[in-house]
Amino acid sequence: MRLLDFFRKEQKIDFTYENIEKLTKLTIELGDTLIRSNLGIYVDYLSGIRMAAEQHDTETFKKKVISRELFGGAGALWEIWIEDNHLRRTFNEQFCEFVDLLKTMGIRNGRINQVRKSFKHFD
Repeated sequence: MRLLDFFRKEQKIDFTYENIEKLTKLTIELGDTLIRSNLGIYVDYLSGIRMAAEQHDTETFKKKVISRELFGGAGALWEIWIEDNHLRRTFNEQFCEFVDLLKTMGIRNGRINQVRKSFKHFD
């Protein structure tokens, strides 16, 4: 155990019914937009996040959310390009809502904040 780990507070995730309902709605909407954009490969990953939340599995939830699949570099969900302007705008708005909800639920991570700032025009 590192010395500074002792002082680090555990991230508590707010798995309230309302947050899980919002998360379910957003992951389904994001999945639908991704499928319509021929990018359905991300849908299973979003489903895994939703399932971890439904099971109140904090460790799996955090591991899936703070991941390269969502917030990494090339190929990460936040970096995809959707050709159709309407679908791209829809995705961007949905993704911002998704990230904002993750933060509301208790996810604290500098990379997620950085990615969200890059979408600031969708506030």
